[in-house]
Amino acid sequence: MTNDAKDLIAKFYQTADQKDQAASGLEAFFADNFKDNNRPANAPTGPTDKQVALNLFSELKTGFPDATHMLDILEPIGTDRAIVYWTFKGKHTGAFFGMPASGNSVAINGVDIFLVKDGQFSEQWHVEELLSLFEQIKPR
Repeated sequence: MTNDAKDLIAKFYQTADQKDQAASGLEAFFADNFKDNNRPANAPTGPTDKQVALNLFSELKTGFPDATHMLDILEPIGTDRAIVYWTFKGKHTGAFFGMPASGNSVAINGVDIFLVKDGQFSEQWHVEELLSLFEQIKPR
């Protein structure tokens, strides 16, 4: 039994962590009708879920250009989904969502479940330690 989701997740994070990879190069991983099942109900209605996901990775590239995701656990769920528990590490050397570079090193964890259809992410469920990330980039 193969699991396209597991393979796609591994390739996605490998691509996202390439030093010379612009976040726009991640667009092909997401279906045009990509759905973020954890997007807050009060989030702005203008950008699509795909645009929001790509914007986050663009901000990560700018704020943490040396960052990496360690895929601590990557397990298939059936044939079209997979779950990944990851560790994100990097140094805050650029602006991140308007916060100037602090020079601080950061490490956070997160969990993603992706549903894959036709070779692209069609849905995502996720939790990540964003509050911890913002605490770690505060000037000391």
